[in-house]
Amino acid sequence: MNETTENRKSNGKRLRIGGMALENGVLFQTDRVWTMGIRGDDGEIRVVSGRKTGLDRSSPARRVPLLRGMVSMAETLLLLPRVRAGGGRLPLPVRSPEVLASTLVSIAGTMILKNPKRRLSPLMEELLASTLALVPSLMALRKSSATQYHAAEHKSINAYELHGEFSQEEARGARAEHPRCGSNIVGPALALMALGNLLARRALGRPNHAARLGVSFLSLSGAIEMVQWASRHPGSIWAKAFTYPGGNLQQAVTTAEPTDAQLDVGLTALRELLRLERTTGASPVPPT
Repeated sequence: MNETTENRKSNGKRLRIGGMALENGVLFQTDRVWTMGIRGDDGEIRVVSGRKTGLDRSSPARRVPLLRGMVSMAETLLLLPRVRAGGGRLPLPVRSPEVLASTLVSIAGTMILKNPKRRLSPLMEELLASTLALVPSLMALRKSSATQYHAAEHKSINAYELHGEFSQEEARGARAEHPRCGSNIVGPALALMALGNLLARRALGRPNHAARLGVSFLSLSGAIEMVQWASRHPGSIWAKAFTYPGGNLQQAVTTAEPTDAQLDVGLTALRELLRLERTTGASPVPPT
């Protein structure tokens, strides 16, 4: 039985796969295992994979609203040291004129918003301040090759979820955006954070660090819940509203058309992930 036929047979119900783009490759993960594909300095594709560490799949924490999304995020963060050890390069701020300029614009804009003579509503002020804080990071990402690997990640997953196949032809024709992308969290998180900070300001006068930390946690976990709900109800008008900002963000900023070489990295990593899921015990595999 060839690989494509086997995947079609075993994936009548598709795995729920998450991912993350790197400067030099992609990371894929399921509840149990993870794989990373990178393009080495010698031009060859290297794959690192293994079992995830974290809570048991049956843990009650995975079923508690507002907590389950943060648990998944924490598990991803726990992978980062292994990613770096395996040669993966995380997207980092780029020192370029554009990034420096966007940083200055962000600082200046925030100072203007804090001007006591401002005429904006408190809610709009909070929303704009949170948005301005993201500008330098988005500009740095746009200058990075991670945007192309981000699209390669999405195209690989979309091809798998749509066809059960992951040839380069299928992936090349797949969408570069994905409804479960972390970019979709940005819009709801900013809105919830602005509203939460406004309510905290009215209740406490001047929110302390603990209050702002609590608002940030609830805003992020709430946004994750909204996006996960949207992915389960794609036809809902609310789902479209929740993911509309993130979809536009993916198209305009966080993804760029990948080269065939970058797409090959994503497809190779995805094949390894599916192989690990089919392997009893999902034992770690050395770099190849």
